[in-house]
Amino acid sequence: GTIQTTKDAYDRALEWKVATPSHVLNYASFLTEKKYFEESFAAYERGLGLFQFPHAGATLLWKNYLTDFLERYGGSKTPRARELFDRCLAECQSENASEFYLLYGDYEENHGLTKRALGVYERMCNAVPAAEKYTAYRLYIAKAIQYLGVTSARPIYEAAISTLGDGPASRICLEYAKMETGLRETDRARAVLVYGAQLADPRRDPDYWKAWHEFEVSHGNEETFREMLRVKRSVQAAFSTVNYNSAEMGAGAPKVETLTEESALEMIAKSEGVEVDSKKQPLIGGFVQGKRKAEVADLGEVERRAARLRQATAAPDTGGDEIDIDDIDDDEEEEEEPSNSAARSTTGVTEKAIPAALYGGLAPSTEK
Repeated sequence: GTIQTTKDAYDRALEWKVATPSHVLNYASFLTEKKYFEESFAAYERGLGLFQFPHAGATLLWKNYLTDFLERYGGSKTPRARELFDRCLAECQSENASEFYLLYGDYEENHGLTKRALGVYERMCNAVPAAEKYTAYRLYIAKAIQYLGVTSARPIYEAAISTLGDGPASRICLEYAKMETGLRETDRARAVLVYGAQLADPRRDPDYWKAWHEFEVSHGNEETFREMLRVKRSVQAAFSTVNYNSAEMGAGAPKVETLTEESALEMIAKSEGVEVDSKKQPLIGGFVQGKRKAEVADLGEVERRAARLRQATAAPDTGGDEIDIDDIDDDEEEEEEPSNSAARSTTGVTEKAIPAALYGGLAPSTEK
């Protein structure tokens, strides 16, 4: 077919809304090859009317549309290019906006104004998701230092610290303090470190406290070092009630090998110069043997010791109502002796057999 018939086929597919993003890209590429640039941009516009955000094809169409437009016109049609970027960013979702902000900022740096470029990066810091804000602020700070000087980054650092979460904000504080140290502003750097300390848990962010320790060693004195230790203790107390799961703790803190009971005993014995007998170690994990051991081997010895203890603790004058433990023991031993006789006489008492009539049908048979 000819160029016109191809154009008619694509136009009919777009009109009937049966085209896909790939068809739109092929149509625009075909028109660009044939030097129909404005018609290719019109094809992109028609495709964007069919596939809008949050459709995945919208991101692909906008990216190719802006790239082809910048390749064609460069900086010659700046107002039109800005209008396209603003439309794209107004419709785009925050998850996909970072690449368009970077493209827009690069265009302003090359063909526009530095002030507008920094404004684009500032908008990016406010628009991107929370997970990308730290990277966006670092890029914004780097561009500001590049075009406006080091001191121009101070308000950006302060805005980043107030916007970011505790972890990224503490890292921004370290970078801010490093910049102030490079400018010989020791007091400002220390003030930044003091502010960022409340965001850095010593259990999860030991690098922050290590950096502050090195700063005080290099630029501080005894008083400022003591103040750093006092702040660290107060921060530890503030975070003492905060609990983290094992995954979070493992991500921020260095791993420590578990010290077993046997290895602990070996370390203590090695430091004290004593040999440890493996037979004397507890056989069950989690239980510790007592220090006192039984010195009695048989039960008879225990009874003899108990008898001597009763004699030693017995009072010399006992009342009639007191109970003699020895007499109670003797009575119990006498009651436990078996009796084999059917009738036994005691002092003034004679035992007799019970008449058989009392038993009735249960009486034992005496007939043989």
